[in-house]
Amino acid sequence: MTDNNNVVILGGGIIGLSIAYHLSHSPSHNQQIHIFDAAERLLESASGYAGGFLARDWFPEQAAALGDFSFELHRQLADKHNGQERWGYAGSHVYSLAPDDAPAGTRGEDWLLAGTSRAQAAGRQAYGHVSAPEEKVNEDGTPAWMTPQSGASWNVVAGVEDCAQVEPRKLCEFLLSEIQRRGVQLHLSTRAIGVTTNANGKISALRLEATNGLTEPTVLSCSDIVLAAGCWTPRVYKTLFPRSRLEVEIDALAGHSVIYRSPRYTKPFLNVASGQEGKAHSKDKHISYAIYCPPTKTWSYSPEAYARLDGDGKPEIWIGGLNNNSTELPLPELATDSKKLVNKERITELRQAAVQLTGLKGQEGTAAEDDLEIVSEALCFRPASKSGVPIITEVPHKDLGLGSHVTAGAKVWIAGGHGPWGISLSLGTGVVMSDMISGREPTVDISALRMQSPIASKL
Repeated sequence: MTDNNNVVILGGGIIGLSIAYHLSHSPSHNQQIHIFDAAERLLESASGYAGGFLARDWFPEQAAALGDFSFELHRQLADKHNGQERWGYAGSHVYSLAPDDAPAGTRGEDWLLAGTSRAQAAGRQAYGHVSAPEEKVNEDGTPAWMTPQSGASWNVVAGVEDCAQVEPRKLCEFLLSEIQRRGVQLHLSTRAIGVTTNANGKISALRLEATNGLTEPTVLSCSDIVLAAGCWTPRVYKTLFPRSRLEVEIDALAGHSVIYRSPRYTKPFLNVASGQEGKAHSKDKHISYAIYCPPTKTWSYSPEAYARLDGDGKPEIWIGGLNNNSTELPLPELATDSKKLVNKERITELRQAAVQLTGLKGQEGTAAEDDLEIVSEALCFRPASKSGVPIITEVPHKDLGLGSHVTAGAKVWIAGGHGPWGISLSLGTGVVMSDMISGREPTVDISALRMQSPIASKL
């Protein structure tokens, strides 16, 4: 292809898909969009196996506007395209479980709220246990899918106005089908290995090679290069710009998870506000639930369990929170290699937590029984920036390390480092990236999410 009016997105996870989705809907869109992914299939990391929890205001100040904006976009997209049935979108009630052997003063959602607006969640004491009249509840008022915990306290810390859930793989599949229908081209088993410049000193194209060795290296001219490869973004950047002094500080946070079904959760939870005029989100028929737990003597990590709908409308529970940093579990070469790294001991730990939280209540004084049906087990890698907030930025040509003669040409962008909030912040990230690529001011202020030039930082 000789026309350089191509936007190239490197990475086919939810961030890359959302950028392509919103760019393809942009009023000023007149570019061919290409998505390249090094793996042979998409959604083999966080975008396919994460929990799918959405929040409006559980973010640091720098990302607060983006979080609120993205939360509204999720609701609007679900309303427009029947997201409740197609990707399990539902408002969520959020519980914090505080067992009696948890460290004093800790709450289940604290690990997510560290350094953020914890006061907002802490102030939501107006919520009580929520269930529809025909749904079974425990003696303590909690929904019957939860296992009563002796000596523990349940606190409802958020509701459907500010939290929701999706089945992330199904959401991604919807975005993919939409962008392909709009002409976006997807290229699998292909990675970028370098950039080329023309006689005028402008970045003009990407050099690409197949990761499966089936095709010869090729060159694609382009006007924009978007790095949205999740945890692999720093590797991609260093491959393209090995002399750059700019460090893309994104680490890989590995997390095991299990999806299972419970005999006590066989029908979607009913929304008690459904059909009530004036109630927030009253037209939603169903709701979801989330449980956050602090570390205890029983588990050294912070379990989180999400009772949600899968993409086919069937009830399921996702449990995770057992994480490993990049030193403990190095990032594989390709996302599809993640399955080889699944640790059965970690899966067993998660299953034990699932039984304690949602298993069959035992006889007086006995532990809960395991009557749960395992649907799937997974390991995914989430891209966590060292700053704790996403990186959404254009990289100036002077910082690319290509020499002083390269002052123009294709623009280089980075959208990554969303940590545990990639699904929640995805749609907002897609909009603001579309804005910037199209030459518009971002819809919301993301100035605090831009990377600082290594040259400017020394001045």
